[in-house]
Amino acid sequence: MIIKNGNVLLDGAFVRTDLLISKEKISAVGSFDGADSEAIDASGMYVLPGFIDTHIHGAYGHRFSDPNPDIDAITGYEASQGVTTLAATTGSSELNNLLRQFDTITAAIKKGTKGAKIAGIHAEGPFLNVRRKGAMIAENILPPSVEKAKLMLERAQGFLKIMTVAPETENAKELIEFLVRNGVVVSMGHTDATFEEAEDGVRWGATQATHTFNAMRPYNHREPGIIGCALTNPKVKCEMICDFVHIHPKTAEIIYRLKGADNVNMVSDTGHCAGLDLKEFSVEGQMRYVVDGVVRLADGTIAGSTKTVYEGVKNLYSLGIPLADISKMASLNPAKTLGIDKETGSIEVGKYADIVILDKDLNTIHTLVNGKVFKM
Repeated sequence: MIIKNGNVLLDGAFVRTDLLISKEKISAVGSFDGADSEAIDASGMYVLPGFIDTHIHGAYGHRFSDPNPDIDAITGYEASQGVTTLAATTGSSELNNLLRQFDTITAAIKKGTKGAKIAGIHAEGPFLNVRRKGAMIAENILPPSVEKAKLMLERAQGFLKIMTVAPETENAKELIEFLVRNGVVVSMGHTDATFEEAEDGVRWGATQATHTFNAMRPYNHREPGIIGCALTNPKVKCEMICDFVHIHPKTAEIIYRLKGADNVNMVSDTGHCAGLDLKEFSVEGQMRYVVDGVVRLADGTIAGSTKTVYEGVKNLYSLGIPLADISKMASLNPAKTLGIDKETGSIEVGKYADIVILDKDLNTIHTLVNGKVFKM
């Protein structure tokens, strides 16, 4: 496979060149004769590393927490949107149900998926603060427990990559330190933490903030809280939902300007609705309603997004943010969070050919996963 004449993002800059792909990986960058190989003419197009979504609950009518989810429907739709890798994200389900979900996801990872690859699990809970539950079911939120976390690690079979924790809750210190020792990235979220409590979380090993500004103690000029910590502590990477619903466009710009492109992970936080025109659906018995593209509970609480990372890429580009910076936030940074940046997340010789090709208007033309063009 050869990708010809594309504007290829190499080491932070766009270069008009060709890519040679063999045995699932990028084997060379330069000028190649495509006579004996399948070729894609990318003239006038952007060639970017595939997008990586580290916070996605589902898509295309299915959710990882469903009793029998069609995971290929999720990963297939995501690949059509330029996403080549994701972290299957669970919520605060009842613990036995949550462990069952881990079994399902782990089996899918081992089997392999259609479209986007699953690099691991992001457990968004259950060790959260019920005061900032968002759309979580309150009865399923638990106090931090190392014993329960051990069960989760065992059932995830090495694939638990991220866990969202409220650092101010009782025994959070022991939990965070345990998770970090076991190679899990701790993200602070669904939290009512003060600034000092959030800073404590960072000292214990937390390195991320879950969907920054959402389901968090609001920023106050006298008590900046978790948001003040996330925006100013260089050890914290910020998740950012870029649907322009969860946060205002100017808030997205503030996060970008304060943290810089190296410290933001673009995420979708999508569920059933991404890719479909659903009006209402149920999650573990809790009804959710979609009005004007926004998912809400009956009380008006926002309950996840309908927009993919790809749509967030276009939104950030509309703010004038350079495409190279957007790519870093949508691909390389998430790869680093998942510990797979030696394999994917940027276009480099030796890495998997996980690539998205966009035209000059940022329409998705091709997605390649492990060097193969994905067809829905």
